[in-house]
Amino acid sequence: MKINDVVHGFRLLKTDYVKEAASDTFEFVHVKSGARLLYLKNKDDNKVFSIAFRTPPEDDTGVAHIIEHSTLCGSRKFPLKEPFVELVKGSLNTFLNAMTYPDKTVYPVASCNDKDFHNLMNVYLDAVFYPVMLDNPEILMQEGWHYEIENEAEPLKYSGVVYNEMKGALSSPDDLLANEVMRALYPDTTYYHESGGNPAAIPELTYEQFKEFHRKYYSPANSFIYLYGDMDIESKLKFIDEEYLSHFDKVEVDSVINKQKKFSKLKRVMADYPIGEEEKTEDKTFLSYSVVTDDSDDMETLMAMAVLEEALIKNQAGALRKALMDAEIGKDVSSTYELDILQPFFSVDINGSNPQQADRFLEVLRDCLTRLVKEGVDRELLEGILNQQEFRLRESDFGSAPKGLIYNLTILRNWLYDKDPLTMLRYESVLKSLRQKLATGYYEDLIQKKLLENEFGALVVLKPSKTLALERESRLTEKLAKCKEAMSRTELQQVIEAAKKLKIRQQTPDSPEALATIPLLKISDINPKARVFPLEERNIDGIRILLSDVDTKGIIYNALYFDIGVIPQELLPYAYLFSDILGQVDTRVNSYAELSKKVVFYTGGMDVDVDIFPQVDHPEKFKAFFRINSKVFYRNLTKGVELMGEIINDSLFDDDKRLKELLIQIRADMEMAMLSSSVGVARSRLASFISRDGAFSEIGNLSLYPVIKDLTDNFADRIEAFKAKMYQVKRLLFSSKRLTIGVTMPKADFGLFETEIKALINRLKDNKEADKATECHYDLPLISQREGLMSSSQVQYVGKGANLISLGHRMTGSLRVMEVLLKYEYFWIKIRVQGGAYGAMTGIGNNGNVIFISYRDPKLRETIDTFNGTAEFLRSFDADEREMTKYIIGTISNIDMPLTPKMIGNHSQHMYFTGMTQERRQRNRDEILATTPEDIRKLADIIDDCMKADNICVFGNERVLKDNEAVFDKLTKVMD
Repeated sequence: MKINDVVHGFRLLKTDYVKEAASDTFEFVHVKSGARLLYLKNKDDNKVFSIAFRTPPEDDTGVAHIIEHSTLCGSRKFPLKEPFVELVKGSLNTFLNAMTYPDKTVYPVASCNDKDFHNLMNVYLDAVFYPVMLDNPEILMQEGWHYEIENEAEPLKYSGVVYNEMKGALSSPDDLLANEVMRALYPDTTYYHESGGNPAAIPELTYEQFKEFHRKYYSPANSFIYLYGDMDIESKLKFIDEEYLSHFDKVEVDSVINKQKKFSKLKRVMADYPIGEEEKTEDKTFLSYSVVTDDSDDMETLMAMAVLEEALIKNQAGALRKALMDAEIGKDVSSTYELDILQPFFSVDINGSNPQQADRFLEVLRDCLTRLVKEGVDRELLEGILNQQEFRLRESDFGSAPKGLIYNLTILRNWLYDKDPLTMLRYESVLKSLRQKLATGYYEDLIQKKLLENEFGALVVLKPSKTLALERESRLTEKLAKCKEAMSRTELQQVIEAAKKLKIRQQTPDSPEALATIPLLKISDINPKARVFPLEERNIDGIRILLSDVDTKGIIYNALYFDIGVIPQELLPYAYLFSDILGQVDTRVNSYAELSKKVVFYTGGMDVDVDIFPQVDHPEKFKAFFRINSKVFYRNLTKGVELMGEIINDSLFDDDKRLKELLIQIRADMEMAMLSSSVGVARSRLASFISRDGAFSEIGNLSLYPVIKDLTDNFADRIEAFKAKMYQVKRLLFSSKRLTIGVTMPKADFGLFETEIKALINRLKDNKEADKATECHYDLPLISQREGLMSSSQVQYVGKGANLISLGHRMTGSLRVMEVLLKYEYFWIKIRVQGGAYGAMTGIGNNGNVIFISYRDPKLRETIDTFNGTAEFLRSFDADEREMTKYIIGTISNIDMPLTPKMIGNHSQHMYFTGMTQERRQRNRDEILATTPEDIRKLADIIDDCMKADNICVFGNERVLKDNEAVFDKLTKVMD
C-alpha cells in the first residue's frame, strides 16, 4: 500500500513503524463515511478490534453508559435480546466488553481464532450502527431505568441495570470523591457530568433523549476504528467497507471536547458521603488537593508527572507521603494521575482525616513541595522509578488483558482529540530524555509550575454523614409517592402494563431463528488437548525448585514459598499482618526508605503475600505458604536476590512510629475495600463456612479487621506484644527446610539463577530455630451459617454456597459448563435482566466449593429464591446440539485464555501445589467437550443439596438487612 492509495474505500494517509509495539502502522480514513481507522500490524495472533466514539454527556442521566449497555441488546442482523451474552457463551474471545469513559465509549473484542474474530467484529459493528434499541423502548427500561410496580396498591420503585450499578458504584467513598473532584475541576465542560449516571438523575432520561444521543454521536464520522495483530488487513477493510461504512455518508458531528478555562484561584469544595447510622464520624473525612496539569499531548511531561507521582507519594520513600503521614493528618495517603481525559489532573488524597484538617493538609503539602523545589528531589529514587517504568513498558504484561487492547486505550488518549495517535506508544526517546534531565532542575521546575504555582485546582473535603442515606431514601420515597399521586388511574395502569410488558419480554426466550443468526464455531475448531504447562522439578542444595521453561525476554520471575504450617493458630492473624508489613520496614542494612529506593532501582517489583492452595477433590486439605516474589532483568539478578535475602533475614520491627503508620494504613485500606470490593468480602466470608481453606483464608480478610482495629485503637498498650509477635513469625517462618522456589525463565539460562540463589539458601540454613519448628494443627470448624454483613452500601451482594464433595458428590467437567450456563442464562435473566442487578457469578472450585453470588443487587430474598431455584432450572434444562456447542465453546474460551510468561509460571506452580495433574486437566477437558444436556440435568441433585445446606452471606445495606432479619442467624456490622 502506498500513501493516498484507496483500498476498499479507505484512503491510506500515513505509514510508520513503532519499535516499542513491534508494529508497522497504517492510518486510514474512509472516504465516503469519514471514519478513521488505525491498524497495528505485527506477529501477535491475539487479534484486537475496537470501535470508539466521542460521547460527551451534557447531564447526569448516564445516557452514554445506558447506550453502551443497550447497543448490545439486539441489532439488525442479530435480532435477539442479548447478542453480547450469546457471544460470551459461545465464542473463543480473549476479550469481549464495552466501556464508558467520561468522554468516550469503546467497544473492543479480541480473539486468537480468525473466524471467531471476524464473527465478533461483525456483531459489534452491527450493534453500534443498527441497534434494536432505537425501535424498542423496553431496552432503555431494562438497561437504564423504569418504574417497577405490579398493582395499584404497591408503591412506585425505580429499577434498571445501570440505575442499580451506579447505586453500587456511588456507595464507595473513593468513587464519590473522584466524582466531586471532576465536578470541581471542570465546571464548564462535559467532565462536570457523571457519564456513568447519577441515580438521582438517571430517571430523568427520556426515550427521545436516549435516541437522539445515539443519532448524534454514533456516526462513522465520529468513530475511531482500531485493528491490531496478525491478520489479512485487506479482507478486513473490504468487510468493514462493504457491510457497514459504505452505507453512510460523511456528516458533521459536533463532538469536540472543550477545554476548561483556568481558574484564577484554587477552588474549595465541601461535600458529604453516607455512612451507617451507628458508625462514628471521626477520622472518616477524605481530603483531596487536585490540579489540572493540562498536557494531554506532551508525552514527556505526562511521563515525568507519572514519575513524580511515584517518587512523591506512591513509593514508601516518597517525601510528600512521609511529610503528610508525619503530620498525622489522616490514616493514609494516595494519589491519582488521570490521563484518560483532555486535560489530565493530578490529585493527592488523604483518607481517615477530619474536616478541620483541610488547611493543615494544604500547608504541609505546600511546605514539603517548596522544600523539594529548593533542596531537590532524591535523584536515586527518581532514577530507580525511571528504571521500573522502563521495566513495565518493556515487559508489556497486562495480565489477562490483551496487549493490543491496552495499546488501543493508550492511543485513544491522543487520537480522540485529533492528535497523533502513535505519540503515546513511543517511550524510548522520552525515557532517554528524562534520564538526561536528572542532571538538571527539570523535575523541580515541574513541581513548581504544575503543583505549587498552579491555581487551576481544587481542595475537596468529603465528610461522612450519618443522615445522608436516610435523607436520600426519604426524598426518593416522597418523590415517587408524589409521582404516583399525580398520575391518573389510566396513567398508573399504563405504567403497570409497561412493567408487565417488560417482564414478558424478559421472560420470553429468543426464537431458534434469532439465535441462529449469531455465528458459531464448531467443536472441531477446538483443540481437544489440554494446554501443557511447563514444570520441571529440580534441586539446589536440598531445596525444591519448580522451573517453568518459558521465553521471558530477558526477565526472571521467581517466588520463594515458605510453608506457613509452623505458625500457631493464635499467631495466624499476625502472619497476615506480617505479609502486609514485610519489605516496608527498616532492615539491618537499609532504612525502609533506602530499601524502597533499591527495590525500584534494581527490580520490576517485589510482592509479599499469603497464598492458600486448596487440594483438588479434598475440601478438608489445603497448603498455605508465605510467598515473596520478584521480577528482574538478568543484569540485576544478583542485586534482586540480595534484596530478597535482606528482606527475609534482616528486617527489623523496632520502629514504633513506622509500625503505627503501617497499621493505620492497613486499617484504612481494609475499610476502603469493604465498600469498593464488597463482593470479595462476601465471597471470602461465605467460603469460610464451607471449606477449611476458606476458613484459613478468612483469618486474613474481614475476620482480621477487629484485630487491626484493636491494634490501632490501643497502640500504646499493644505495641510491645505486637513487635514480639512479628519477630516470632519471622523466626518460625524462614527455614530452608520448608522452602520451595518457583522460577520462570528459559531453561538454557537456569545456571545464572542457580548460581545467585545459593547465597540466599545458604543464609537461610543458618536459621536453626526455624528448622526446629514443628507442624501445627489448625482447628477450623465449618459451621453452616446465614450471616448478614451490614454497611452503608446502597445495594447488596448476595451469596449462597456449599461444598459438593463434603456432601458426597464428585467433581466433573460438566460443572464447568454449568458455570457458563448459569452465569449467562439462568442468573443473567433472573438476577440481572429481571432483577435489575449488575450481574451474578458462579464459582466452582477444584476442592468442591460451589459459590453463587450477585453483584450490585437491589434485591435480597428474591435472589436467594433464584439460587434456591437453580436445581429446578437444571432438572428441566434441554438444548439442541447448537446450544450445547455454544456453552462448551464458552467454557473452553475461559480455559484457553492467552497467558503471559509470568502467568504461565504462576499457573504451573499453582497446579503443583494444588495437586492438579496434567492427566486430571485432560480428563476435565474431555468431560467438558463431551457434555450433554443429560449431564447438566444430572447436576440438579448436586446443586439442590448445596442450596439445602443453607450457607448464606449477604453484604449490604444496614436497613435492608434489618428488614430481612428473619433470613439470617446473625447480623454483623462491618465497621464502627
